[in-house]
Amino acid sequence: MIRSAEDRMTWVCTHEPPTARLRLAGSPSSRAMLDGGWWPTSRDPVVELCSLVTALTAQRGGVIERIMLQPAAWDRHPSRIGVGGAVVRVGWFTTLGAALVIVTGPRIRIDLAVIAPETTYAVATAAMLAASRPANTTRAADLLRTPPSPRAPRSARHGDDVAAWETEGGRLQPDRQPPAPVRA
Repeated sequence: MIRSAEDRMTWVCTHEPPTARLRLAGSPSSRAMLDGGWWPTSRDPVVELCSLVTALTAQRGGVIERIMLQPAAWDRHPSRIGVGGAVVRVGWFTTLGAALVIVTGPRIRIDLAVIAPETTYAVATAAMLAASRPANTTRAADLLRTPPSPRAPRSARHGDDVAAWETEGGRLQPDRQPPAPVRA
């Protein structure tokens, strides 16, 4: 991947970052898959990561040195951001899922589920609550899994096992009469 000069420079937050939409577990758990959920307002990593670092520093304390993200989920790919006088390195890993961000420091590691900015309020709130449960065992990618969209009912073709399909809750074909009851 060829990186531009823009990607290699340190981006400094010059304005007060917006409040991060973040929910963390009350206390870190060694059994939990995730430490919480984060719902960014945009796909601009400079603005969103500044607000995330500010919120995490206020809530958990400690120094944040590195953030790891998936590049396909973001508009730009800066390698460093300046937040509150400190520089945070940003690593872009294609092997990392888009629904996960990993934040590290000397004595800190926080794994957060990332909820896409376009997610509805109700779905995002539920996902952040699930991610912040103290003993959650759900992976970030599975948190927002939605069932496949319903397909139009498929009409039975010749050769399909229609009898089995009809006894499993399907509806009868209009040209087929139901079998007559068997008398013993």
